[in-house]
Amino acid sequence: MKFVCSGLPILSQENDESLADPDGLSWQVLNSAWDRGLSVAGENATSCYDREGYMRVIEMAKPRNDPDHHHFAFFVYKQPSPLDQRSFSDMDLVIKCMHGDLSSDLVAC
Repeated sequence: MKFVCSGLPILSQENDESLADPDGLSWQVLNSAWDRGLSVAGENATSCYDREGYMRVIEMAKPRNDPDHHHFAFFVYKQPSPLDQRSFSDMDLVIKCMHGDLSSDLVAC
């Protein structure tokens, strides 16, 4: 299953229940796929180019508190525009976290 990580801001503040908890819905979809034995691949949303977005992607790809140690089978990183150079400084940390080269404590990442 291909899964695009959430991160797009919700522009509408209507009382639409489907928009009430996008992160909760994301976790529900991921957990359901993992419970059924599906391999999950991830891809970042276009707004995941800052440190907060990277940390959200890492937490979703390799959840720290999952007793079954679920993780994405692979992750596709959509690069930002060449005009957006500020995000490259955090990219090394993201790669190390994804490969488990750093502590599982995301605060250290």
